[in-house]
Amino acid sequence: MPTVYKRCDCPDQNRPKKGGCKHSWSYNLTNEQGRRTRATIPKSKGLTEAQAQAILDGKAPGAALAPEPVETDLTFRQWATDWLSRRRAKEISVVQYESTLRVHLNPRWGNQRIRSIKKAQVESWVHEMESNEKIANSTAASHWRVFKMVIRDALLNGKIDASPTYEVDGPYIGETKAYVFSPDECWAIYDEFPEHYRPIPMLGFACGTRQAEAFGVCDDVIDWEQGLLTVRRQLLRTKETGYKRLLVDRLKTSPHLSSKMVPMPPYLIETLQKHVERFPPQVAETVLWEHRKTINECRRGPVRPLFRTPRGNILGPSDFNEGTWKPVMRKLGIKDEEGKLPTFHDLRHTFISTCLQNGIPEHTVGAWVGDSVEQLRRTYSHLLKDHADTHGAVAAGLTARPQTSRFSRAA
Repeated sequence: MPTVYKRCDCPDQNRPKKGGCKHSWSYNLTNEQGRRTRATIPKSKGLTEAQAQAILDGKAPGAALAPEPVETDLTFRQWATDWLSRRRAKEISVVQYESTLRVHLNPRWGNQRIRSIKKAQVESWVHEMESNEKIANSTAASHWRVFKMVIRDALLNGKIDASPTYEVDGPYIGETKAYVFSPDECWAIYDEFPEHYRPIPMLGFACGTRQAEAFGVCDDVIDWEQGLLTVRRQLLRTKETGYKRLLVDRLKTSPHLSSKMVPMPPYLIETLQKHVERFPPQVAETVLWEHRKTINECRRGPVRPLFRTPRGNILGPSDFNEGTWKPVMRKLGIKDEEGKLPTFHDLRHTFISTCLQNGIPEHTVGAWVGDSVEQLRRTYSHLLKDHADTHGAVAAGLTARPQTSRFSRAA
């Protein structure tokens, strides 16, 4: 094969060559007779080195050698559809991406040529989202994240020459305001809950489980002697499961995080033991989830969930929230500052907040609840700031001047 050398033909020698320049490529090519020549071809032509070599060898540029056409009329909607079809994320994430594109991004950007989107337009859109009181900060951040992923994918695939999101600050995200239950409130909720559901809120404030993870607790994940709860299963009822309630051996946070272990306090162990004696677990089916397989392709296995409805069905979030959780909150009169009812997820916030405020290391708490240290710092930064008051005096005392020292000067 002839030797092919390619270099940038950009006249600006100081221009960084990472990703190529915007001008042209010079191909230093050697034909089969050993003669070398130089061909300057505009980068926009999209020729490969093999195509350039074929032209040099005198071959007619037929259909097979024709450069790929540059799709100058490609719209944001067209490329977003292509991008979505190649996602390898969990089905629930893909559904969220599709919803964000269909409901929010395509009405704003869908008919615009992706090459014509300018930085000023993007900055104006970000300001619009921040000024719209109907759009929560977290929702605007989600729109921004999907938009950036589509634009970055277009850049990496050569559909655009530069990203209009470069150096654009995304929507402002304020501190997460979560309701933190007091110990009295936690135990009042436990006392008020129906007997067959009573340990569920305790799993939230004592172990930091999510609601779907609490519903997925079975007798095979409890180490009674060591006092450990292994969280590796959750209940799903999404498009991925055909909107049927299914137990799935997969955590909500990531398909790459197979399990997490949380120590159980003695009162939780005692409560669960009494619950199992009062309501013996019955055999159910769980999905033995495997990466790159759909729910229907995965094998099934037997498990014995601790919690079921009074009719013996797998517990679902809608019935639980509307039929049990909210009535208990209303009966106890528990509301946040805005008068809204706290959610089950606030029990998880209560567990994390209590751990951080009492000096348990961030990486330990993160391992228990399945969050990274970065996530904890982003969500609970206000609590970590409080450590200056909690532990500041102790830290200051560690390096205070000793009262007596062998280096003390003589009076």
